[in-house]
Amino acid sequence: MSQRNKRPRSRLTGLHHNLADILGEESLDQLIGISRLRKAWPAIVGDMMASRTEPIQIEALTDGGLCLWIAVDHSIMAQQIRFLRDDIRKACFKHARITELHKIRSRMMPGAGIKTGKKTIRPKSLPFRTKRELALEVASIKDRSLRKAAFQARLAQLAYEMTPTDNEGKK
Repeated sequence: MSQRNKRPRSRLTGLHHNLADILGEESLDQLIGISRLRKAWPAIVGDMMASRTEPIQIEALTDGGLCLWIAVDHSIMAQQIRFLRDDIRKACFKHARITELHKIRSRMMPGAGIKTGKKTIRPKSLPFRTKRELALEVASIKDRSLRKAAFQARLAQLAYEMTPTDNEGKK
């Protein structure tokens, strides 16, 4: 085998050291901590609270501790965060390995919350035979635009009726 066909072996290195050089070790640890916290947030506060609150920042305090800022979309959620303060502090240590968390503060932010990606229901395509039968049903409508609207509405209704839902079979 000739030397031309040989390529040099790659040397993979971890990103942690390179990012720590750029951001600084403390900033990188805070960034990693907040990302772990965001990932575990629904398990920490529950799905309902997670949909209306989210951890947004970890701030270093002058006394050497940390302050966790949580965005809330309503003052009642801020009050709940205050009630859950000790549990959140324990969960921050358990899930995100955040130590020295001295304060937990909330900030009003409309639309706050970790949104879960809901599955969009896509309609099934209907066979041509069903469409033809539907066209024959609405053929007696004289107004063309009304006939077209009725056809499209019934077509959509049939397409979504045929779509299996997550609740089928669960009784």
